[in-house]
Amino acid sequence: MVDLFTNPELLYHLSDTDWVARWGLVYPGVWVFVIFWIFAFGACIGSFLNVCIWRIPRGESLSKAASHCTVCGNQIRWFDNIPIISYLVLRGRCRACKTPYSCTYFLVELITGLLTALVAIKAGLSQQYASVIPGWMIFIFFGISCAVTDLRFRIVPNKLTFTGMLFALVTAALLPSAWGVDIWWQSALISFVSGVVPGVFLAIFAILGKLIAKRNVLGWGDVKFSMMCGMFTGLYGIFFALLAASFAGTVFGLVAKRKLNAELPFAPFIFGGALLWIFCDRFILDIFTKFIIF
Repeated sequence: MVDLFTNPELLYHLSDTDWVARWGLVYPGVWVFVIFWIFAFGACIGSFLNVCIWRIPRGESLSKAASHCTVCGNQIRWFDNIPIISYLVLRGRCRACKTPYSCTYFLVELITGLLTALVAIKAGLSQQYASVIPGWMIFIFFGISCAVTDLRFRIVPNKLTFTGMLFALVTAALLPSAWGVDIWWQSALISFVSGVVPGVFLAIFAILGKLIAKRNVLGWGDVKFSMMCGMFTGLYGIFFALLAASFAGTVFGLVAKRKLNAELPFAPFIFGGALLWIFCDRFILDIFTKFIIF
């Protein structure tokens, strides 16, 4: 373990990827404290994502109306709106009318908090630049919103995907080291191209599928969502995500589509593939180079 407190001159010998040691996170107590608050931050964002998931498909404002029960209309007070905790305390019910809430609210808050904390842990353990963390977190926020909206309503709103693309470009420009470059416009260009290339590829696939199969083989919402994912994860990341999503979606569709009796949403599979790339990118690349190239 690097003892920075008893030997502070070691700071001058640390590289930019040694931010865990530089920030004193090599100490378990500090690390647990930081990760807990990152989790709490993610859970709070997850609470807002629930509002987005419910209101955006309905065309409702995100800011004008306060949080309220969708059955009785009673305004939810602040102590009943604490992420994760309030759901458990109220046993998933409205305090006023006792109507059960969907467990989706709890799961979105919990999963958002967990993934937000895990990307920080992953970046630290794999000694990646700390600058990759904000982009990954923002991707998780938009990815969860789009995936859950697609699951519940079978749509991927433009308001989410286009806003996500804008955030991807801004994040890339502000944090170019996350893309392995030093100049802001180069990182922004890499992010932009990483969205355009899969977008063009999938648009051609969707058009040809419509002409040949006489039906929609891929929704345009999925095309735009894939573009957004590419702008956060890069070309390698999005093409792996699409490959993994196609495989998982095919298997799941063969097993469960008859039981679901509905069109299978594709955005959750794309998001899952992108997450798999974020957490296992080096392992995936090792497998690819060892067993496919050689």
